[in-house]
Amino acid sequence: MRPLCYRQRLFVESYLGESSESAADAARRAGYQRPEKLGPRLAEKSEVRAAINAGVATAAMAANEVLARVADVACSDLLGFSRVDEKGGCKVNLKLVKQLGLGHLIKRLRINKDGTQDIELEPRVPALVKLGEHYKLWKGEAQPQVTLVDLAKHLRARYEQLQRDGQCDKPAGEVPGQTGPVQ
Repeated sequence: MRPLCYRQRLFVESYLGESSESAADAARRAGYQRPEKLGPRLAEKSEVRAAINAGVATAAMAANEVLARVADVACSDLLGFSRVDEKGGCKVNLKLVKQLGLGHLIKRLRINKDGTQDIELEPRVPALVKLGEHYKLWKGEAQPQVTLVDLAKHLRARYEQLQRDGQCDKPAGEVPGQTGPVQ
């Protein structure tokens, strides 16, 4: 099998990355003319397909999957897959953990000589910090939240200003002003 040329390697990288497996977009990013026509053809070439399959096999994890797993840790609750017996002991249903695909929540599991289980989940706080960083909550870059009370005060003040200016009879679409998200 021949090695890929430079543009074919760019195509494979784009196809697996920012093009999200869109052959036409990957061909456009790689600089091919007529990407809608050449992209699907390239994706079917044996050398290119082998490189794509190898890239998929070696890719560790997609970014949205990492974010979902961090969110799982941040929201984890041991009570969801454990039960308390009549003696006050706690049993963890590991079959349920496996069935739900939540094994990544468990940091350590130890079964003692007396049959009791010691289980430790991944810590929540670092996961919450990572999520906060992802959503830019700590850098002051998050979207400002507007309460209904703030919105009502702003609307009343704006209405009074428009009354003073004699613009109350204009339709709402013509009234200048900035609005923000409402919580």
